[in-house]
Amino acid sequence: CNGPQELEFYKKENKEGSFASVNDADQFFKVDPSRKIDESELFERARRFEERTGYTINRMVVSHRHFGRGYLLAGNNHMRSRQSESTTYKQMVDFVCQELEFWENEFLNKNITLCINGGRSTAYMAHACDIAYRALAGSRMQNLHYWAWNEMYETPEFERCWHQLDSVPDADLADAYYGHQVNRNIFKKSFGFMRLLKALIKTTIQVIYWRFRGYEKGKNYYFQDLLMYHYRRWRDHQRLEKIATATLADFENKPFVYFPLHIEPEMALHGISPEYFYQHAAIAAISRDLPVGTFLLVKEHFGAIGRRPDSFYRQVDDLKNVIWLNTWEYGIQCAQKANVVATICGTAGLEALVAGKPVIAFGHHNLYNFLSSVRVVVDERDLQKYLREFLSDQFDSSAIRGDARKLLRAIEVSSFDLRQYDYIDLKNFDEQSVRDACDALEGTLNDPMRTTFASVNRNETISKLA
Repeated sequence: CNGPQELEFYKKENKEGSFASVNDADQFFKVDPSRKIDESELFERARRFEERTGYTINRMVVSHRHFGRGYLLAGNNHMRSRQSESTTYKQMVDFVCQELEFWENEFLNKNITLCINGGRSTAYMAHACDIAYRALAGSRMQNLHYWAWNEMYETPEFERCWHQLDSVPDADLADAYYGHQVNRNIFKKSFGFMRLLKALIKTTIQVIYWRFRGYEKGKNYYFQDLLMYHYRRWRDHQRLEKIATATLADFENKPFVYFPLHIEPEMALHGISPEYFYQHAAIAAISRDLPVGTFLLVKEHFGAIGRRPDSFYRQVDDLKNVIWLNTWEYGIQCAQKANVVATICGTAGLEALVAGKPVIAFGHHNLYNFLSSVRVVVDERDLQKYLREFLSDQFDSSAIRGDARKLLRAIEVSSFDLRQYDYIDLKNFDEQSVRDACDALEGTLNDPMRTTFASVNRNETISKLA
């Protein structure tokens, strides 16, 4: 677990001896600025882990909210912390090595054979040690979930099930998935001025309490930045309301490409797509390669408001063929009415495919990338060709729809339902959901591909690195 507060919590919960041991795995707050580091010895340690995992140390911190701040290209107004400001390059490399060494020792010394819901460093070492890794992930349909086999939230089960299905009943995505709807309703109420005042007061009281109790999280983000984040959310929402005024109805008979933005930082971007996380660059590239008369409609993610660079909205608005959509348009309707959907790793891709619309994907790990109506951008010079191909309407919409609905069925068959559970009320679950999740987990561990899937992906990564 992560830090002394979590350690205390899990020890209290261990009344019936469910846990053989409870240990603090946190290395982040143990970074010692005064520690002397031998550079040549450090880099030799780091190279060993780069060779074992297939990833560079720098790539490992892309999704880290503190040491990966420099990779928040469209989210650099995320709160700053003491660690992100004061940690040197050598200290960062040393931190990553300490994390990897911790997990390497845990796996080997305790003879661990399965890792569940571990962080990214945990996943790297699990794969390097040939230990099964599983993480609970949302299937982006209703409240269905599945067990991911690696840190990219991939699973071989969806594609394999898709190939096994001959025909499926009509299926559709009439509504956004459950978790999105829960978030949307919360965020929509959170941008008023009175909400701003309440958030400032609540944060002030929280930080005072954390510091009084000596909690590590009270020494994390700068207090001023926590307050400024609330202000920027309110301010940027006001700005966006003036720019993002277009509606879907305005483009009823006009060709357009739809590009939904991701939150930064967020695991759904930097974690799942470490090869490509350049949102502003993607918008500019699509705008550049669009044929005349076609527009690019961009929609902000409500959870990202307050984190964008100060000039971001205006810079995007300066592109003459790019239009800001109203933030509260339903993304699923945008995807289904677009001529083409371009996305890095968003659910909009699946939503478009189900409606018979083709997809251009910049991310390499989307669960729908294997479908024939998806073009994965490996070389950006191909982008113009992909746009022309799909905007010419020279594709079989019914075939796309059929393949996508077959994928929905494959996802449904390969997933389990958590019913009314959500992360807001952690106690709101029923016993059958737990049993279904455990049965599904056991099924993945008895799968003949249980050792080959992760190792194949890792070997491909190592080959690319070489």
